[in-house]
Amino acid sequence: MTPHTVLPVPEHEALKSGHRGILRGYGRWVLPIALFVIALSLRTLAKHTPAFIEVYYSRTIFPRIGRALALVNGIVSFSLGEILVVGLLAFLITALVYHILQVYQRQKRPLQVLKQAALSLLWALSLGVLSFLLLWGLNYDRQPLSQSLSLTKENPSDEQLERISRAIIDGINANYGASHEGGTQPNMPRAELYALIESAYQTSPLLKEVCRGGYANPKPIHFSGIVSWLGLSGVYMPFTGEANYNRLQPDFDLPYVIAHEKAHQCGIAREDEANFVAFLVCSASTNSFVRYSGYLNALRVVNELNVSAPERYRVVRETLGDGPRADLKARSAFWARFQGPASEVSNRINNSYLRANNVPGGTRSYSEDVALIISYYLQRAR
Repeated sequence: MTPHTVLPVPEHEALKSGHRGILRGYGRWVLPIALFVIALSLRTLAKHTPAFIEVYYSRTIFPRIGRALALVNGIVSFSLGEILVVGLLAFLITALVYHILQVYQRQKRPLQVLKQAALSLLWALSLGVLSFLLLWGLNYDRQPLSQSLSLTKENPSDEQLERISRAIIDGINANYGASHEGGTQPNMPRAELYALIESAYQTSPLLKEVCRGGYANPKPIHFSGIVSWLGLSGVYMPFTGEANYNRLQPDFDLPYVIAHEKAHQCGIAREDEANFVAFLVCSASTNSFVRYSGYLNALRVVNELNVSAPERYRVVRETLGDGPRADLKARSAFWARFQGPASEVSNRINNSYLRANNVPGGTRSYSEDVALIISYYLQRAR
């Protein structure tokens, strides 16, 4: 048999082949970079067109997306988002161990592994950011809720703030008494609680088309112990459309937390606005325990009186009943058990996430619902 003769490749053909190889190598990076640029451009455009986002995305496209996701996650009672997170962590750990072994066994060079990891990370980042924006994230750029509800933010006088503070404390005391008849803590089935909150969403005259509800039930987080260490009372999963809550926190906070996460579920992205919607929904409920949870979480408004009129604050604060005081101590004791490095890191990540999503105050925005609640009371007084 005659051996094959290998003919030399002309130099210019070798150069062309090398250039094509380089182009093919760089070509793998072009599409994920292009997707990432598209996502950033979409976010930039959305920031400058809040009215457009409000009408065409938040009130038209997103409700259809949310209800489509609800059809999927409503089939099961457990959190698909939680499974997604656990699965992703397991995949990352497995991939890391696999690549370390490949380098250790000299099957791949470290630089080759780093390039593959960087490309995979770029794909995950570009697809993740774009999917996040399209599925839910553009709601951060909708017009302010105060504008949609015609709430004019204004500075109240000390007298007005005192009246509002007394109304909130009266709501706390009255609903605590009504819900704790016989001196016992209500033991409400979760299904009943979900139905009460959903009903309040559906019948709220103020929310109208801004946040109607009608999505899948909220879901308890299986790994609520870990979530507690992270300092989280609830989590909204934008990729699955699920409102998840920490099942270990005190029961009197559950109605408010669930209402807050359901506000995210129906397109209210900003934390202060979700807090305000949760207050509206809970305080308007037909159930005294749900109302109590709403009023108790609006107690931050009373602290504003301490800033402007400390003497008035001391008088008003004394009217808070012993039962609600005990609940506030129980809440503080619960979260104090989980204070540590994990909750601090979680808070920093959440702060960066909020700032990246057009919330300049970061985690401070959680307390900015105070201005909305005050505006709401002032409007009702007119």
